[in-house]
Amino acid sequence: MITRFHGIDKHKKYSTISVLNCKGEEVGFRQKCYALKEYIENLGCEDAVVIESSTGGILLG
Repeated sequence: MITRFHGIDKHKKYSTISVLNCKGEEVGFRQKCYALKEYIENLGCEDAVVIESSTGGILLG
């Protein structure tokens, strides 16, 4: 069951991440995440990830 939603804004050198619970409340925030691949690899089956669609960054680059 999904309990957390990770909204990711991918930039060229880092990502900004906001984490919401099922009620829509922000339960986590990272201003600059430089290791997005590692961040995503450490998530579990209770996590859903949404990445902003844009041309500014290279996904998991």
